[in-house]
Amino acid sequence: MIKVSPLIYVASAISLLFFLVSPYRLLQFVCLSVLFVFLISFLYALVLSRTIKIERNTNELKLACKEKSEITLTIKNYSMLTAHVLYFFDEIPYFYIFNEGNKGVISLRPHELKKIVYTITSQDRGLFHGGPVRIRTSDPLGLFLINVEVPAPIEITVRPARIKLITNTIPGFPQGNLKINNPCYEDITMRRSIREYQNGDEQKRINWRTSAKFDSLYTNQYEDSFDAPFFVFLNLAEDDYDLHNRHYHSEKAIEIAACIIEKSRVLRQRCGFAAYGTGFPYLPPRQNQADCILDLLSVIKMEPGKVEYDPVKKFTHQLPAGTLVFVIGPREVESYFLKVEANKENINTVNTGIMRKYGKSV
Repeated sequence: MIKVSPLIYVASAISLLFFLVSPYRLLQFVCLSVLFVFLISFLYALVLSRTIKIERNTNELKLACKEKSEITLTIKNYSMLTAHVLYFFDEIPYFYIFNEGNKGVISLRPHELKKIVYTITSQDRGLFHGGPVRIRTSDPLGLFLINVEVPAPIEITVRPARIKLITNTIPGFPQGNLKINNPCYEDITMRRSIREYQNGDEQKRINWRTSAKFDSLYTNQYEDSFDAPFFVFLNLAEDDYDLHNRHYHSEKAIEIAACIIEKSRVLRQRCGFAAYGTGFPYLPPRQNQADCILDLLSVIKMEPGKVEYDPVKKFTHQLPAGTLVFVIGPREVESYFLKVEANKENINTVNTGIMRKYGKSV
């Protein structure tokens, strides 16, 4: 949109009037020159308003609470004209923006592009939307002000903050993705090496082809690996939390759940989730589901009521054999805080009572 000052209209009308009625050629020349300058300036502003474009490098951004992340946008001048002074403002509400990098003043030569990069952070988890991007410039004389608003939407998912918590993954069941030095989890489908036969080696482990080739007995060695599907139950029932610290402790419970889910993603394990919270979600353990659960934890909220059942007993029959069950509620949060206050370095899902196996603490 091009904003025209009322003075321009007045000056144009006066110039046109004097050009038509004045008998003096010099005055007519001056009036015609003023009108010509106004016309050229308007065309200059019109071209700039249609040829300055804004693009984002990504439409989605994910970060954790209290962590920094960068937002990048590109401003390009597609015309053969110069934008001598251009002000931009990228609207990103509810975030702390370092050095106010989402706004500033630049200049753009013909066909020049400039990349704007700035850093943001958030203290609260949730789903947020950014945009539009507003730019303001003018013709070289500053007669016509150009205001352009580009939607340039961006969706920002702020996940729960990362905390210090070790997630234990044993027990599980053999022949999986996790390597471990324990012959109980030997995977006979993954041969690791061949060594010379030793007294006591089982006959079924002998590699007969290699033994015949070298005229000596050789024994197969296999990888020791296991799988440990995760299932997290999150208790966000309002009545189970003390009123004076309800919000803080429930947020910490969400952070603990997110930490465990993140660990399952790192270990490439199947992961499931259920919660007494917004929508009462239930997701059975599946591969590549951790990101979906983390996004869910970004927006989940407390629900009125009280958990009156044992979640381990409730969900055990729905889970695959060997699933590790993690229960996070007010009791587990209190236990976590006690470990932190005692300056314990080894804070894990076992000594805090979070990890359970079919109703029994591991």
